[in-house]
Amino acid sequence: MAGKFELFEFQWKIENFDRCLPWMKLKSPSFVVDSWDKTRWHLVLRFRGDLDPMPIIFELCRENDGVALIIDLEYELSFLDKDGEHFAKQTSKGLFSAGNIAGFSKFLELSEVFGLKKDDLLSDGTLTACCLMGRLEDDSSEYTLCVGRSRLGLERSSHLWLVEDFCAILPGQTKTLLVRTTSKNVPSISIVLFLDDDGDSIRIEIDEDDNCESNTCRCEMTLVDAEGNAAFSKQDRNWFRSCRKSKQVWKFPVFLRKSELVANRKLYLPDDTLKLRCEWKIDPGIAYSRIESCTKYLHSEMRSTMITMDPIGYDE
Repeated sequence: MAGKFELFEFQWKIENFDRCLPWMKLKSPSFVVDSWDKTRWHLVLRFRGDLDPMPIIFELCRENDGVALIIDLEYELSFLDKDGEHFAKQTSKGLFSAGNIAGFSKFLELSEVFGLKKDDLLSDGTLTACCLMGRLEDDSSEYTLCVGRSRLGLERSSHLWLVEDFCAILPGQTKTLLVRTTSKNVPSISIVLFLDDDGDSIRIEIDEDDNCESNTCRCEMTLVDAEGNAAFSKQDRNWFRSCRKSKQVWKFPVFLRKSELVANRKLYLPDDTLKLRCEWKIDPGIAYSRIESCTKYLHSEMRSTMITMDPIGYDE
């Protein structure tokens, strides 16, 4: 019996991709190919921030699904523009057992996504990444289209920190505030204030929960004076890595000195209290991810836009 080519296409829509940061690793929702012994798969996009220009790494990953079947695949990874046409694509083939990963280490340069053709590729900030997999089957001529969606999050918050008995603080003494969040995506934060060895420079260090996922945290700290006005302010940004082996501390830039505050304590230290307003913006990566639809067709029902894959040598 002549073999027939079975196709499975996964389209991954990534909302707010224009907010993507070079150190993020984006993972699609998992999808299941029922006709291939219910094997589980996902896509990964990550970036080589140490290279210039910065390449996008695009990978097809078979999960550790516990299925012994080894699958011989031809596959195509691509980005679709806002009209559904291929903006970039690469094809290859390989054998996939449970846990195997394959793809392209230089799929596209990130600057090409955010460059002159950004408006053609990103629809309202959404990137569509696509994977088309094909396998020869003796008794199947199905085409399956599966659509998944992920959303990059941005969470904001602000609070006031009242540091009492400020003038009594000596070098070696600390004031600590634990900021707990109710969000599943934003970690708890510890803020520690102390004087530097010179007894004048006010140091602030920030540490995240050890169990947090990788994220980028932006903070603006402002001294609020007795009249409720912003007297001094400083912004900074830090990237916290997940699974770090040692404690990671964000040393916020110095922008306050005790001598200057004490010299005008009526304005800056009413009731011997330092009032700091902390405003946070945290990019936790993917905040939402799910499969939206999965539809099977016979080849006769396939759209005329379906492509025939011409496999090339596998890119290690």
